Amino acid sequence: MGKLDFAPIADTTRRAEIVVLLRRAILTGQLEPGQKLNELRIAEQMRVSRAPLREAMRELVQEGILTSIPYAGTFVIDVTAKDIDDAYSLNKVLDEFAIELTWRLRDRRFFDELDRRHDAVKQATRDLDTTRQIEMALQLHGLIHEWADNSVLLETWQRLASRLQMYFALHQRARKEPVPAEDIHETYVRLLKGSDMRAAQRHAREHIGLDFEELLAYARSLESKGARADRPGLPRERPGEA
Repeated sequence: MGKLDFAPIADTTRRAEIVVLLRRAILTGQLEPGQKLNELRIAEQMRVSRAPLREAMRELVQEGILTSIPYAGTFVIDVTAKDIDDAYSLNKVLDEFAIELTWRLRDRRFFDELDRRHDAVKQATRDLDTTRQIEMALQLHGLIHEWADNSVLLETWQRLASRLQMYFALHQRARKEPVPAEDIHETYVRLLKGSDMRAAQRHAREHIGLDFEELLAYARSLESKGARADRPGLPRERPGEA
């Protein structure tokens, strides 16, 4: 685990900045799956009161990357092979539905925004910025959900995206590569601009499945290393918790 050392936050900074810092700590491995958050230590490092910190933590619980256990505390979610399988399976269904809803609503604004987000992914790749590359890739994939004009679909995607972001970050660290070797969204973007909806849906499913088995294998290795003696479902506490 990387050394956890949060910088102070200005008094004027709202809960949103605390959320960003906590999420980045999770995605960069400073906070590991199953690790308990030490509210007092984090609040002291950020130089904020515990009230906005708790609000930020609740927001991340709602996103699904933290979990709150009564009388035990707040933990980073554990990552299991089943969790990943569930998330990827749902992602395939949501993407297919989003493309269908979005298809007739595409216009010049959609295509321009698609290009803008794609450029942001490529820039993060060139910069070797792993966390930003993942964030930008999910924003690129999120466009069809934003454009589909279905609020329930969008809410479901936003919650799923937080988990996917964590899974992608874990996978990237496991591969020991700063970012994917090359941009892998060229075909995805081209098909979303094209005239064959079924081809776009088919490619989206295939794109989601890239390296899926490798990620599952990594998750199983985490499960094996993190086998716990305590009761099932309780996240493990680690020495020197955050």
